[in-house]
Amino acid sequence: MDVDLSKKVALVTGAGRGNGRAIATTLAANGAKVVVNDIERGPAEETVTAITENGGSAHTIAADITDEAAVEAMVEETEQKYGNVDILVNNAGVSGAAPMIAEPDDELWSNHLETHLWGSIYCIKHVLSGMTEQEYGKIINITSIHTKNGVGFTPQYDVAKFGLLGLTKNLALELGQFGIRVNAVAPGHAKTRMTADLSPTQRERITDQNPLGRFAEPEEIAEAAAFLAAPASDYINGHELRVDGGQAPIVSFQE
Repeated sequence: MDVDLSKKVALVTGAGRGNGRAIATTLAANGAKVVVNDIERGPAEETVTAITENGGSAHTIAADITDEAAVEAMVEETEQKYGNVDILVNNAGVSGAAPMIAEPDDELWSNHLETHLWGSIYCIKHVLSGMTEQEYGKIINITSIHTKNGVGFTPQYDVAKFGLLGLTKNLALELGQFGIRVNAVAPGHAKTRMTADLSPTQRERITDQNPLGRFAEPEEIAEAAAFLAAPASDYINGHELRVDGGQAPIVSFQE
């Protein structure tokens, strides 16, 4: 399989930890020059250090992707450092959803929609001119196992991730004519900070309904993203690649 990314520039959001860090390091290991974004500079710099210590090329940009001006500046800095973005991975995300019946305030809805959906929209918007100019681009949106069936009592997260999947499908139709492929990776439950607070009962429920009987390693999510970034996937467009071990739908995380 052709995974040579040595002439490519990748921008990975939320790459300071977990799946994002694994995606950034994997793309770099395959030769890409990687801009590591995170809202916190410290974790982003740790990812860059991990890349450079292994001989890769990486650059830190701390930015809040819900701020369009910050996204615009981030893309401009990327282009000045490395050139046009060839690969965009919209990975940044938040957790902490709550049941609708609990009447969560608007801030919870806004946080999910602004991060997962609007943040991705801003990033796509500002890399598009470079991608269309060179008639090439790979946009990879990180959706979720929640888009498989929805998960009860997490409406804010589910609506945002389903929205991101809709954006993926729609833009694949629009941007394919410019040589830009838009796909998604839907991770299952991986060993990241977002799953660290799950209770033993919740963990048991997940693994009992997973044919492989375990959580994913972040590197397994990263390899799927690398495949969609690579030339080997050039005829794949508008696809959501599930990396969940065949997980059966989880009805609810309620105890």
